[in-house]
Parts: sequence; C-alpha cells; structure tokens
Amino acid sequence: MRTQATPSPLKRYLLFGLAFVTCPCHLPILLAVLAGTGLAGALSQYFGLVFLVLSVVFVASLSLGFRSLKEAERKTPSLRE
Repeated sequence: MRTQATPSPLKRYLLFGLAFVTCPCHLPILLAVLAGTGLAGALSQYFGLVFLVLSVVFVASLSLGFRSLKEAERKTPSLRE
C-alpha cells in the first residue's frame, strides 16, 4: 500500500500564485504592462485563444491548489478532538 505525502506549502503557494497570474481578468492589465512589445502584439492578435488558454490554466491551478489544501487539512489532526 502506497501512502501519499502531504502536499508541501510551497506547492500550494505556487499553484495559487499561478492561478492569480493566469486569471483571465488580468489579461487587459497584462496587455497594458506589455504595451509596445511584440508579446503584447501577439497577445492582442490572438486574444480569444489566449483568453481560453489562460482560463483553462487558471481553473486547473485553482482546483489543484484547493485539492492540495483539502488534503493537507484532512491529514492534519484536528484541534477540536
């Protein structure tokens, strides 16, 4: 029988940080920050595709972060007992 290790806090911070950065609502801000660069031009040209990809990465990293958080809470002994 294989036991899973408790997810590290670093992993949770990185997943939630990735979710924050890839949140699709930040795309206009990202375009404003990158204004005048070739990357901003590519992002604005393929806005729909970029929005879709960022949305998928956002949802995936957020769900994995919450799953990791739930596993850590489940494996931590409760103080109410």
